Amino acid sequence: MTYHIPSDKQIQTALRKVFRQFRTVQSQHRLKKLVTNELNAKKKTFGVSERRLRNIALESDFVKLEIHSREGDPKKILSKCPVCGNVLGRVKNLTIWGGEVTIEFRCSNCNYWTGKKKRIPTRYAFYLKKK
Repeated sequence: MTYHIPSDKQIQTALRKVFRQFRTVQSQHRLKKLVTNELNAKKKTFGVSERRLRNIALESDFVKLEIHSREGDPKKILSKCPVCGNVLGRVKNLTIWGGEVTIEFRCSNCNYWTGKKKRIPTRYAFYLKKK
């Protein structure tokens, strides 16, 4: 079975149609199904990965992402955001002796954050942004 890879614009158009019908989609897997069904309505077989779809939704101006997570290994050091792949920024605090300590990591693109107890994304919820 062959499939076609849709352009970012085609995916954004399909996302808009999905969010006109559903104001909230409670999982990334469900969003992928809805968008794929919308793309395949044009008598072609399209394939899109969940990660690519999530990143395109993040870049759009009409989708808000909510990240649900669980605790992970605190020894693991994160350098890239597990949600969108951007570099994580360090949030630092001063100690009483004048040194600096990193208290958490934040992503400027998708609002992911983690502290000493690493947060591992487990589920994504997508919402239509209010104007």
